[in-house]
Amino acid sequence: MQKYHRQIGFLPCHEAEAKGLIASLKWRKISFSRHSLQSLKDELEAVKIGRFLLNYDLNFNDVFELAILDGKLEKMGFRVNFSDFDVIFILSREKQVITLWTNKKEDKHFSLNSLKYCKV
Repeated sequence: MQKYHRQIGFLPCHEAEAKGLIASLKWRKISFSRHSLQSLKDELEAVKIGRFLLNYDLNFNDVFELAILDGKLEKMGFRVNFSDFDVIFILSREKQVITLWTNKKEDKHFSLNSLKYCKV
């Protein structure tokens, strides 16, 4: 699987595919994998984030990562502003949250390992 990061660059064709997929998913209900629900330690936090994501309008501006398999977009990584922290989640093309976690707003991920990502 090839991964692309916003800071390193997205190919125009992948960006266009992501925007089209986001538009088509707007009307689908989001679902959560068991792993994504178990990844949040605090039950109240999980409920709040779950409710938030149920009402979140997918926005390409929040995408930080694209995962491509056999030339087709498979997953997108989102970072979304939420309360006192950001919610980061990986979304499948079927609109399922595969995994999610939280980060402090000030964490700008300066430790990004560029070797994990394709260069444009």
